Amino acid sequence: MKSIFAVAFSVLALPHVSLSAVIDLTDVTFEHQTQASTGQTTGKWFVKFYAPWCGHCKTLAPVWEELDQRLQEENGQDGIIIAKVDTTKETEVGKRFKIESFPTLKYFADRKMYNYKGSRNIDELYEFVTEGYKLQIGDATIPAAPSVFEMKMKEFRLKFQDYTQDTEHLKYLLDDFDHIVEFRKNAAAALVVMGAGIGFMFGIIVALIIGLGSTGSKTKKKKKD
Repeated sequence: MKSIFAVAFSVLALPHVSLSAVIDLTDVTFEHQTQASTGQTTGKWFVKFYAPWCGHCKTLAPVWEELDQRLQEENGQDGIIIAKVDTTKETEVGKRFKIESFPTLKYFADRKMYNYKGSRNIDELYEFVTEGYKLQIGDATIPAAPSVFEMKMKEFRLKFQDYTQDTEHLKYLLDDFDHIVEFRKNAAAALVVMGAGIGFMFGIIVALIIGLGSTGSKTKKKKKD
């Protein structure tokens, strides 16, 4: 019994360890998690748009982690979430917010978007996300999230991207498909609908052929009997 109490006491005596971590956002998860343009009901999101090769981004990385830790310890009830986006991989998010320099820091709070232009030290970043942003005029016009169709096309492209690495002709076809999706969304939607329609009709024809074949075999059996 004493050993049980000793273990319990030692666990309680351990210093507080936060399990929080900076959240990685992607083209697929960005809007779902942040709800940047659809209400922002999941919290206030301070997002770093970065590139792995960027020297300033590398310098900011430990500060970004420290900021997350401090907010969790001192302002856990405020719902402030620290996140990051690798725009070299998540290109759609980069295009959506017109990211042209690294790192770019954007704060999504109170249904607005605030661009951070201050110093990248922990104290000024902390001050900005807790109170300082309120002194700025936030942009209420946040770029709209990609449509469901565009996200499905993105998933489709990712699935087939690996197959095109060693086949030049397939790579060209996939690039052409990207061009259609980006500049002629209506045409791309028509192609998808057309493909689904052709597939449906083909399925009906196959089912009819199989059905006729089974009916014919049954008729022959009856005649033999």
